[in-house]
Amino acid sequence: MTEEEQKVPEPTNKRRSAYTAWGLLIVVTIFVSIIFTGGIAYGVQNIVGGGEPVEGILVDGVKEFELSAEQWSYAPAILKVNPGDKIKFTVTSKDIMHGFSINELGINLALSPDVGVVYQAVIPQDMPPGTYTMYCSIFCGIGHPYMKGSILIGDPSFELGKFLPYIATTIMAGMFVGFIVIGRRKSK
Repeated sequence: MTEEEQKVPEPTNKRRSAYTAWGLLIVVTIFVSIIFTGGIAYGVQNIVGGGEPVEGILVDGVKEFELSAEQWSYAPAILKVNPGDKIKFTVTSKDIMHGFSINELGINLALSPDVGVVYQAVIPQDMPPGTYTMYCSIFCGIGHPYMKGSILIGDPSFELGKFLPYIATTIMAGMFVGFIVIGRRKSK
């Protein structure tokens, strides 16, 4: 070995520790970002890609909706009604046990595979216009928390809830960049 090669110092334990912490920070941040962003994207795919709201078929003054439930979505995913409407749901599970719930209307149905469950209700006249969530109330697998749809009552004005997934994704990206900047500063 030459004298120059002998003068190159080995990395210190402190430097190795900083590199290890930096690597761990990156791995954890990437993992958390993927999980949260994937969950957000999966959770809103039906609403974003759900198309136009379905207004049902009017039969003898009752708006009738035929819905199907399967892992992990409802079809149709978006329904439209007005205060005072009489509604009738026929909901059928296409695969396993599911639930169909709309808290604000007091609806909570258990759905057995291939059995249509019928439920009638009246939308209260004084119900505020808005977007309400219909969701699965019986655990149906890993995608259960994302099995949701929407029921639009009246003509909802601007609602922050429509933009929350995008806001959350932006915050996650900001946190990721922040962690990298902080980690780089600490490793120097």
